[in-house]
Amino acid sequence: MRQLPDAMPAAILSQMISGRKLVGMPGLTWNRKVLTVAFDGGSDVLYELLEQTAQEWTSHGGAMKFSFRVKNGQFRHWSPQDTAPAAAVRVSFRTDEGHNGYWSAVGRMAENVDANQPTMNLDGFPEKLLRYFNGRNPTAWRSSYEHSVVLHEFGHALGLAHEHFHPECQADLRLAKAMAWLMKSPNNWTYDVARFNMDAPFYFSVTADIAKTLNSHPVFSTHIDQGSVMLYSFLDEFYKSGAKSPCKPAVPLGYATSLSKSDIQFYLDKYTHIQSPF
Repeated sequence: MRQLPDAMPAAILSQMISGRKLVGMPGLTWNRKVLTVAFDGGSDVLYELLEQTAQEWTSHGGAMKFSFRVKNGQFRHWSPQDTAPAAAVRVSFRTDEGHNGYWSAVGRMAENVDANQPTMNLDGFPEKLLRYFNGRNPTAWRSSYEHSVVLHEFGHALGLAHEHFHPECQADLRLAKAMAWLMKSPNNWTYDVARFNMDAPFYFSVTADIAKTLNSHPVFSTHIDQGSVMLYSFLDEFYKSGAKSPCKPAVPLGYATSLSKSDIQFYLDKYTHIQSPF
């Protein structure tokens, strides 16, 4: 099994779900037409690849767009020395223990993260994605695990939760076993990070408290979306029904390489009618 996304540092998780309430409209999705993105580390050719991939979310319509660049066309940057947020989404590429992994703050909970900290990390991408820079190997890029990771983490940045929070999956998932595995190598998650990413009742109680989501009893689709980029892939032993689990991704590679119809519909439902002009 590959290292799973969402290995958020405990300190960032603590900030994100702190007692600071989010003001304005309830919910985790952004009430703005432009969601700014900034980078610390990396290069323009990497930023271009990430910009292109993240825009797979917004290319289907809706009123919200990502903004990766300032007015002169240069990519936006942030710094650990910042005292005010340079962007709503602040991307780093850290590989050092305690800050590494693939993870993102969820929607507007990024507002609770200090201005000098990232809200998303894409571990080692400046080196891992070299073969895809400048438009090289586009077919391989679209089927790569890293491409799936980018879609997954920008999905979180937009406010999407995990698809395995669906009751069909929660009922079939051996939650304690899955969490115990995530707390070991190669993921090395803390208990709190594992619980936030795996335990649906805990996740929705936290978000209801912080973002006034009224989501302690969220509404789900009739069946789980097995093609969603927000669905994890586990070993069969982590499911009560094994290989026949409705929670297993029903995609050839074991992880989604493109947005599903339900992923796109979530984006359109949340971002087609935006009241704020900003």
